[in-house]
Amino acid sequence: MIEDGLADEARAWVTLLLSGGATQGDARLLAGWRMTSPAHERAFLQAARAHQITREAIGVLRSEGADPTRPSPVRSGIDRRILIGGGLSVAAGLAVFVAVRPETFVTSPVGAIETAKGERRTVNAGRGVSIELNTLSRVVLREDLGHGGFELLRGEALVSIDPSAGSVQMAAGAARIVARGARLGLRNLSGDLSAACLEGQATVLLGGREALLEAGQTVAWSAGELGAVTQRAQSAASEWWRGVLVFDNERLGDVIGELNRYREGRIVVANPAIAARRISGAFYINQLDQVVEQLRLAYGVRIVRMPGNIVVVS
Repeated sequence: MIEDGLADEARAWVTLLLSGGATQGDARLLAGWRMTSPAHERAFLQAARAHQITREAIGVLRSEGADPTRPSPVRSGIDRRILIGGGLSVAAGLAVFVAVRPETFVTSPVGAIETAKGERRTVNAGRGVSIELNTLSRVVLREDLGHGGFELLRGEALVSIDPSAGSVQMAAGAARIVARGARLGLRNLSGDLSAACLEGQATVLLGGREALLEAGQTVAWSAGELGAVTQRAQSAASEWWRGVLVFDNERLGDVIGELNRYREGRIVVANPAIAARRISGAFYINQLDQVVEQLRLAYGVRIVRMPGNIVVVS
């Protein structure tokens, strides 16, 4: 007889594995969880059977073995499909085969300055130029851009430029940002590039076009296209420096993705219907674990906590 709490944890592990968001780090955590006791192993195998992992595994193996002349796909680093538990894990006649996402390690350019998850850091880029980096952000100071010049390689930065510093050039993606005596919020996250002017003025240059930003305005751009200037709306990208994440009618799945940039471990939404729900709210960055409890109370969702600070919402 498997205890209810242990069965819940096992089902949460299987849900995470089938969500498509599991990493190799999760696989290692699961391996340790399964070795905690024979009861843990039995609970996992029972949950795996319930989710029909065996049938999916056999289907994948058969399809790959159907044509021995077919070339194997090229993979980098550790094989993206690993057998949980190490090697060929066979217990009670069950081979558990799951897909995991390789963790990405990015080498920083020489001289780059970066922050870890949940960390904020202030960088002095030169006389009168201050850069506050948000979580998981990276900048490099660039002499070719002149005094105080830098490039935001990843993440978010709050830039304060004193009038005494003169005109300062910044780069993010393919754009150049020029400002003097201003306060700006810059963002560069997986193709999501933007500049928000909080005080003063700034000019964004891209592909022969330019956008003049006044206080309270923002502009976004892609690799080769500069968007229209709009009024800055409150969002998770605009209030982090106050220690608050603000969301206005945004998908819960997107909100969770933003929260995961700040907290250790990960929150996984296992139910697509829940991920599509729209929510609004403001959450303190230093109290993000309370968000999970708020979701449970507000939406009646089921919460399962697992080792490694992993939380499954279903």
